[in-house]
Amino acid sequence: MKSSNNKIIIFILIISGLFYGCTKRTSNNELVCSPVTGLEPLLINKKIILLGEMHGTKEGPGFVEKIVCHALGKKLSVSVGLELPYLDEQVIKTFMKSKGKASDRAKILNLPFWSQDYQDGRASNAMLGLIASLRALRVDGADVEIFLIDDPSSSDRDIEMAQRVIQKATEKPSNFLIVLTGNYHNMINKGSGQMGRYVLDKFEESKVISLNQNFSGGTAWIDTTGNGAKRTKLSGRGRNQIGIFIDKSRDEYHGTFEVDSIHYSEPAKNIIDK
Repeated sequence: MKSSNNKIIIFILIISGLFYGCTKRTSNNELVCSPVTGLEPLLINKKIILLGEMHGTKEGPGFVEKIVCHALGKKLSVSVGLELPYLDEQVIKTFMKSKGKASDRAKILNLPFWSQDYQDGRASNAMLGLIASLRALRVDGADVEIFLIDDPSSSDRDIEMAQRVIQKATEKPSNFLIVLTGNYHNMINKGSGQMGRYVLDKFEESKVISLNQNFSGGTAWIDTTGNGAKRTKLSGRGRNQIGIFIDKSRDEYHGTFEVDSIHYSEPAKNIIDK
């Protein structure tokens, strides 16, 4: 037991160095944000941005942090929705108010979703890093929160996720919402039966923007064979730049969010177990 605890603490130190405080501040405590082409027009109150990612990369959670940084720079109140089990939300909320110590983070790592044998890329090192970075921002006084939207036991996960996004947007109508899911869930074409369509049907179209992740190639921690996820090399068709590009000629999304190349992010449990 002592050895296991030591592994968790070592892992926490590793992710602290890689992710904690990724969003920088100046000497005057102003946020320094990485440039994101095309984001500026979307940084308004009441906006809902649905990001559809390739699970198991550093760049999906990393793009969320970039948007959060810019939104906070505009003095927006930010709510970040993640495709993680909603029953774990209280643990995340407690962590967001904590000091972020090893013992605080271990409570996330010990959740069944993070420690189960089968991993699909969502309980990744990068996702945990995003949560840690948002905690740091909140502790520094930023108006940012996390809410969880998935119900793994549901017969229709997309309806469940849409309802939680709609509920949050209704509870906090002036907030800027960012929701990160797999890129099937945020599809908006009619008849898709996906979360994105349900959310779009609830609100006027000017309020919701749904974007699909584009990349020029790289690696992701995904399951392509049904035998479990692993580091997988992927080709891409991205623009070789970081930004948001609106293209409403397609039915499935309003456009793309470009992340250049992608890099796999292992499940947190794999790093602990090493």
